[in-house]
Amino acid sequence: MTVKSTLFMVLKVIGLTIVMFGLFSVGAGVFTANSAIAQQMSPEESAASGSRLLVVCLIDTVILTYFIKRSRLSGLRLMLVVALVFYGVKTFISMIEAWWFMDNLTPEEIPGLFLMTVPMAVLFPPVAVWVLGKGKKQVDEAPNTRLVMPIGQLVWKVALLSVVIYPLLFWTFGYYVAFSNPELVAFYGDTHPGSFLAQMSNVWAEDPLVFAFEILRGALWVALAAPVIRTTKGRVWEAGLIVVLLFTLVQNDVHLLPGAMPPSVRLSHFVETASSNLIYAVIVTWLMHREHRSLRDLFRFRRAAPATLAG
Repeated sequence: MTVKSTLFMVLKVIGLTIVMFGLFSVGAGVFTANSAIAQQMSPEESAASGSRLLVVCLIDTVILTYFIKRSRLSGLRLMLVVALVFYGVKTFISMIEAWWFMDNLTPEEIPGLFLMTVPMAVLFPPVAVWVLGKGKKQVDEAPNTRLVMPIGQLVWKVALLSVVIYPLLFWTFGYYVAFSNPELVAFYGDTHPGSFLAQMSNVWAEDPLVFAFEILRGALWVALAAPVIRTTKGRVWEAGLIVVLLFTLVQNDVHLLPGAMPPSVRLSHFVETASSNLIYAVIVTWLMHREHRSLRDLFRFRRAAPATLAG
């Protein structure tokens, strides 16, 4: 990139950040202004929320810009994919977890938490796609073998990811990272069980359905990663990098914002989720990006044919 084109790109990112900030603020103001969470914030937290929200919007804008620029898609299809992935990662998959685990959320507050990012998720992608020069339909005739595999292989890979790998990461990092913070344990009105197996036993006794719930979330993560892996041009590592950035930062940077959790609890959840999601994003990309013909092939990294790298 030339100095001129780099400068224009920086200006576009700044402008898009301002657009996202405005849409996020409007959504929060309309749907959560009267929530108990907003009313419980201290004057210091309220004063800091604006600058922190701007940082969150900058992070998300940079990542979505990279996603859009490296996509094989364009026009309406690209807008829809970005909107779906952005809302799913940013809001839906996080809020269903909050709805399940956070007893301090009232039934009246929950719809607002799901709706507050809808204006941003619906309106930001079309603006970003047009500003970044991908608004007009473009034909990409390069062969695309990403996610192409026999249905049986697809099923066992999704099952392995959602039934085994994601729950294992979720519960392991939840115990060894999040539960290592006494303030987090107290915040949830819990007590430290003393061991990982004791924790799992307690969870099973109190809420056995949560294991099925986390399997569902594992499958949802795979579903959100799939269009990114499928439509990102270039080498596989670029698709993997975008999935990692979405899973670790877009999903987690909201912990920078003041809210219902004390700062140390937010930090513990950020470290817990960002680290486990990073590992999961890498594994999902590795397993799902192509067909594997054998166990040996699964662990063999081969160079893609030049035709699949075009775009």
